[in-house]
Amino acid sequence: MLWRRVRGLFDRDRRERELEEELASHLEMHVEDNLRAGMSREEARRLALMKLGGVEHTKELYRDRRGLPMVDMLVQDVRLGLRMMRRSPGFTGVALLVLALGIGANTVMFSVVATLLLRPLPYPESSRLQLVQTVDQSHRPTAAAPPDYYVYRSANRGFLHLAAFYSRPFDLTGLEEPERIRVLIVSSEFLATLRTPPARGRDLGTADEQWGNHRVVVLSDGLWRRRFAADPAMVGKRITLDSEARTVVGVLPPRFRFLGLDVQALVPMAFAPGDNMNSHNNYFLTMVGRLAAGVTAERAEADLGRISEAIIAEHPENRGSAIEVRSLQGALVAGVKPTLIVLSATVGFVLLIACANLANLLLARAAVRRREIALRVAIGASRRRVLGQLLTESVLLAACGGALALLVAWLCLGSINTLSQTVLPRTEDVRLDGWVLAFTAAVALVTGALFGLAPALRGVDVDPGDALKEGTRTAGDARGHRVRAALVASEIAMSLVLLIGAGLMIESMRRLGRVEAGFDPRGVLTVQLGVPRRKYVDAELDRRFSPLAYARAARFFADAVEQVRVLPGVRAAGAISGLPLMGEVWGKNVTFYDRPLPATIRDLPPIQYRVVVGDYFRALGVPILAGRAFTEADTGEGAKVAIVNREMARRYWNDGDPIGKVLSVNPPLPLMPRGTVPADYEPALLTVVGVAGDVHYGALSTPPLPVVYAPFAQGSEGTTTMYLVVRAEDDPLRLVPAVRERIRQIDPDVPLSAVQTMDARVSASVAQPRLQTIVLAAFASLALFLAAVGTYGVMSYAARQRTREIGIRMALGATSRAILVLLLRKGLVMVGTGLAVGLVGAVALMRGLRSLLFGVSTTDPLVFAGITAILAVVGLAAAWMPARRATRLAPVTALREE
Repeated sequence: MLWRRVRGLFDRDRRERELEEELASHLEMHVEDNLRAGMSREEARRLALMKLGGVEHTKELYRDRRGLPMVDMLVQDVRLGLRMMRRSPGFTGVALLVLALGIGANTVMFSVVATLLLRPLPYPESSRLQLVQTVDQSHRPTAAAPPDYYVYRSANRGFLHLAAFYSRPFDLTGLEEPERIRVLIVSSEFLATLRTPPARGRDLGTADEQWGNHRVVVLSDGLWRRRFAADPAMVGKRITLDSEARTVVGVLPPRFRFLGLDVQALVPMAFAPGDNMNSHNNYFLTMVGRLAAGVTAERAEADLGRISEAIIAEHPENRGSAIEVRSLQGALVAGVKPTLIVLSATVGFVLLIACANLANLLLARAAVRRREIALRVAIGASRRRVLGQLLTESVLLAACGGALALLVAWLCLGSINTLSQTVLPRTEDVRLDGWVLAFTAAVALVTGALFGLAPALRGVDVDPGDALKEGTRTAGDARGHRVRAALVASEIAMSLVLLIGAGLMIESMRRLGRVEAGFDPRGVLTVQLGVPRRKYVDAELDRRFSPLAYARAARFFADAVEQVRVLPGVRAAGAISGLPLMGEVWGKNVTFYDRPLPATIRDLPPIQYRVVVGDYFRALGVPILAGRAFTEADTGEGAKVAIVNREMARRYWNDGDPIGKVLSVNPPLPLMPRGTVPADYEPALLTVVGVAGDVHYGALSTPPLPVVYAPFAQGSEGTTTMYLVVRAEDDPLRLVPAVRERIRQIDPDVPLSAVQTMDARVSASVAQPRLQTIVLAAFASLALFLAAVGTYGVMSYAARQRTREIGIRMALGATSRAILVLLLRKGLVMVGTGLAVGLVGAVALMRGLRSLLFGVSTTDPLVFAGITAILAVVGLAAAWMPARRATRLAPVTALREE
């Protein structure tokens, strides 16, 4: 029986023809019987039809028995809905545009949220991957020392694998053009922890961690294809990294990424005997672990905490640190999670505003269709049946809008995929998949029901007798107007919340842009230069902590600065180990020799350390506030000198004069761990010769920290990478070919990398808050537009419904001003109510923006007042225009309206 009903849904045309023929045959038989009884043909046909119970009624009964009535009705409703959409192209176009933008915005946000928060990382059983970090007493992430890591790896019971890693650039040479690439230095368990074996060759092994066996490398798929033409025989061949030949033992899978780093190669973490890097003085490792079966992150953290306490007992310099274990995926998105929550709430508000707008349009449309619906009810259609048909029209409209929303989302995702990993992690993984399609379909269905329910209920709430009478079009519709007014007020309230949020973000960006960065970025070129340690560092002297170990590197950087300085169009040139706005990347502890020593190294005051070459301060426009800048006399053989910034003078000398004070960025011998320094170790003592202005090396949103500058020739402290800073007279990028040629003349194996203007670096440093502000402002603008359209639509409809009343009032002597006030009164109530509710909501919800704002309160009175005034003006203008138009109608014309 069910199969026959399902089959009845198909081949409908043939079955309809057979039904027509059969009913015609039965009707003719009854007519013949009546004719033989002596009736006229008209009477015979009339009685035959009565006997059959009505041809159409009989057809409906047959169709019900033959097919599935609910499906049949749905098909009929869809067909009618499509006809209604074609009959009103203007209404359909506006509705589809609003839906495409509203649902599309939610689809895009869900794609991003699903990728970052819901979709697992691209590693097998990624939920078991944990980021293991050393944190200080304020729970700020620090780093681990290699000896500590080896103890954690061997003694822990909570992790199946525990790997360590750090990153630094390497120079790839021996090819046509040298290139600086990002290399991840990893322990042997790294790929095993991620369960990501190489696509070609072998993984790194424990033996590769032994010095002498460490000269191996695993290439990324991208580097293998780009520089080696995807040569399958590359495994086993040698390449030169930092002037050291390494054997290629493997190639990573395509699109391998880790923590947003575009890793070009992996090399094993190995240390030469006596290397100070492998000591409790150096903290630079981050760890990643795979939990053992049945072990929770909390249990693993407690286990590592036990080991950490044992290490601290043996090495007091680790005091004040602890171990923190958290999900790798959670750590990756921790910085953007508040932004995702805010933007998700924003697009939700936009969709609700769109729903309110469409509900208003459908309410007005339902009023226009009152007579049509009343006629259908009068001839026998049930109100439930009409309600279903109206809801089907709404859902059909939403479904079409959802299809367009997918197109909008697809276009937007192309732009998202190109965003930098520093702005949004895992952007390359954001895509439209089955989950996104299902989400869009669900949102379209819910949206259709949401904006269609109230108009549908209002549409079937009709008295056929009243609705079918002539001249009742302008009869009171007070309840309908109240519903439309409430919807507009809700639109205004939600728009106000979004606009205030956008206003706070814009004000935050404005204040961030007004922060004095401490330097002049205009006309400045920056270039990263690095020299290989094997070629430019004396390893034996380095193990003895002698500054002479870096004499060749010092000569190279001095020659590079001098060669660039004399180029035509160059006003000043210098170099520094870390540029402003790159982050607080080189933290050290300072020792003041005019004060008592603390108990441990960690108790020494923290500072940021930078080494410079040439006229760096002049090249970047950093003022020298007291004393002098470095000169050519500040060589490795000269007196050891330093420059401090104003914040250091303020914090550690109480705004006193630090000129002539002696300090050291190397720990004093009494605080050094046993056996970690040579017997003749003596920390370099630096005399302060100048005070420089404060520079934001971290971010514009964070205050400058104390900084000590030293000449590279006197205090390189192990660095072999510097940033060339060139102030140009004209466009700085025009200098790039000349700079590249001068560096090639000094050493053809040293590549230029990270070539950027300082203006571009400043812009990139605020890329994330700028993107947040632009997106929120765009959605808030869309909400403002929708609220204005909704207000205009309701007021226009109200004015049109009262056309006859207006004509009568004007005929009786009412002035245009009186009519305008009459019509505007309701607009004022709508706008005022929306603003009042919106202000309350904004005060409550803006607290969620606190972590995204800089220098502005979440209840900033100027922003609240300004945005409220703007929305009030827009809302009143939208209400005033239709009211003003209504006052210009001639009374005779108004009285002719039905």
